[in-house]
Amino acid sequence: MTANKPIILTALPVAFGEDGEISREGNTAILRKCAASGVDGAFVLGTTGEFPSLSIEEHKALTRLSLDLLGDKQVVVHVGAPSLHQVERLIHQARGEGAKYIAAITPYFLPSTDDALRQFYGRVSELSDGLGVYVYIFTARTGVTVSPALMAELAKLPNIIGVKISGETLETVGEYRKLLPEDFLVLTGSDREIGRLDQVGANGVISGIASVYPEPFVAMAAAIAAGTEDRSALQDDVNATVDGLLGDIERLKTGLRLQGIPAGHARMAVGLPDAATLALIEGLNAKYGKPA
Repeated sequence: MTANKPIILTALPVAFGEDGEISREGNTAILRKCAASGVDGAFVLGTTGEFPSLSIEEHKALTRLSLDLLGDKQVVVHVGAPSLHQVERLIHQARGEGAKYIAAITPYFLPSTDDALRQFYGRVSELSDGLGVYVYIFTARTGVTVSPALMAELAKLPNIIGVKISGETLETVGEYRKLLPEDFLVLTGSDREIGRLDQVGANGVISGIASVYPEPFVAMAAAIAAGTEDRSALQDDVNATVDGLLGDIERLKTGLRLQGIPAGHARMAVGLPDAATLALIEGLNAKYGKPA
C-alpha cells in the first residue's frame, strides 16, 4: 500500500560575509546544496532567511539567484512585511524576477483584527494574478492569530493555494485542515512531524533543518510513499537533526560551515552556539553532513 509523498520545501538561510553584506558565494553554495538534495523545492527569504533584516534590493538579488539556481524546483518567495505597502512592492518585484509562487506572513508588530487580515490578504490576492500564494501563519513570532475559520475564508480568495503554519502542534494543524478544501495545500513548519502528516491530512513540511541535513527528510518521504510501516529508525534520524539544530539560525549556519559552505553568521542578534552545542553539531555532521 502506498501513500501520498509528503512535500518537502527547504526553508533556506541567507549567507552573509564577515562585513554583514550578502555573500554571493555563500548563497550560491546553499542553493546548490538544496538543488541537489532531493527535496521538492525551497521557501526563500522567510524566517530562516532573516527576512526582516533584508533591504528590498537584497530581496531582489536573492530572489533572482534562487530562481536561477533551483531550476525547475518549486521556489516560494516570501514577500511578507509589516505593511501592505511594503508587501505590494515585494509582490511586484518577485513577479518581475519570474517567481511563480509567493508567501506572505501576517502583518506583524502591531495588533491586527480579523477584518484587517481580510483586507490585507484580499489585496494580496488581487495583486497576485498568475502567482500561487501561501498564507504564512506564525503567531509566536508575529503576535497575530489566524483562526481556522478565518483561514477557511481566506482560502476562498483567488490565487491563494495554501498555508504554512508554524509554531503549532500537528493536532492544531489538523483543525485547519478540517475546514479547508481538499486541494488546498496545508504545510507545517514543524520538521519533526513529517512522518505523521497523514494523521491529519497535511500535505508537507517547510523545513529549515533540511537546509543542512536533507537526507533524513527525503528518506522519510520516500518511505511514506512506498508504504513502509516501520519508520522508527527514520524518525530517530529526523528527531536527532531537529533536536540538535532546533531551527536556530546560528546552529543551521554552523552545520553548513562544517560542511565547507561559507554560510557566515546571522545578521540578526540570535547568539552564537556554545562549546557544548558546537560539539553536538560536529557529531551530527559526522553522521548526517555531506561536504560541499
